[in-house]
Amino acid sequence: MSATAMRLIVNADDLGRTPGINDGIFAAHQRGLVSSATLMVAYPAAREAAQRLDQFPALGIGLHVALTGGEPLLPADELPSLVDGQGRFASHPDLFTAPDPEEVAAEVEAQFDRFRELTGRLPTHLDSHHHAHRHPVVCDALITIAAREGLPVRNTSAAVGERLRSAGIATTDAFVERFYASEARLGPFLDIIDGLTPGVTEVMCHPARLDDLLRRGSSYVDEREVELAVLTDPRALQAVEDKGVRLIHFGSL
Repeated sequence: MSATAMRLIVNADDLGRTPGINDGIFAAHQRGLVSSATLMVAYPAAREAAQRLDQFPALGIGLHVALTGGEPLLPADELPSLVDGQGRFASHPDLFTAPDPEEVAAEVEAQFDRFRELTGRLPTHLDSHHHAHRHPVVCDALITIAAREGLPVRNTSAAVGERLRSAGIATTDAFVERFYASEARLGPFLDIIDGLTPGVTEVMCHPARLDDLLRRGSSYVDEREVELAVLTDPRALQAVEDKGVRLIHFGSL
C-alpha cells in the first residue's frame, strides 16, 4: 500500500438495535458506502442482524460495546456502579460517577462473548456506544480484549488514539464524527471526502429505516433516514471514486 494511499472506513453504529436500523445499515452497505458496522448485542434485533450477515460477506462487523442507554447483559445486582435503581445504564458516559473496573470488564466480556455466540466469529474491531471508551476505565476494558484477541479499537480522540498505540492496539489515523444531526447532509459529507488525507480515516454514521422501536427508544430518529439517503447518493459514491479512496473495514488494518 502506497504511503500516499487514502483508505476509508464508513462505520454504521447501532446494528442490532432495531429491525429498521438493521435494514438501513444493510441497504447502506449493499447500495452505498458503508463498509463496516458495529453490533449492539443486548437487543432482541441483534440475533436477526447476525442471521443476515452471510448475505453481506464484505461488510466488516465489530462489537458496539454498550454501557449507556439500555440494560446490561449481566444481572443488574452484579453492576451496582453502572446501573440505576431500575437496573438501567446511565443515559450518557458523562453521567458515569465511579465505574468499578471489575464490573466494567465483566460486562464488556459478557458482550464480547454474546457477539461470538450470535455471529460465530470474532468482531473485526471494538468501539462503544456514546464513545464510552473515552473514559479510561472503559478504554482499559476494551484494550484488554483487543490485546488478547488482536483486534483494532476505534480512535475516538487524540488521547484515546495515543493510549491505543502505546498499548500496541491497531487503530485508524483519523476519526470523523461530524456526519451527524444537522451535518448529516450531502454537502458536509462531500466536504469530509474532499478533506481526506493519506492514511486510514473512519467516518461514523447511523443510517436506518425508521420503525416504532427506534422512535420509542432513541432521540436520534429522522436524521437516520437522511443519513441513509446520503450514503447511497450516487454523488457521494462518485466523490469517493474521484478522490481515489479505497473503502475498507477494520479487518484490513
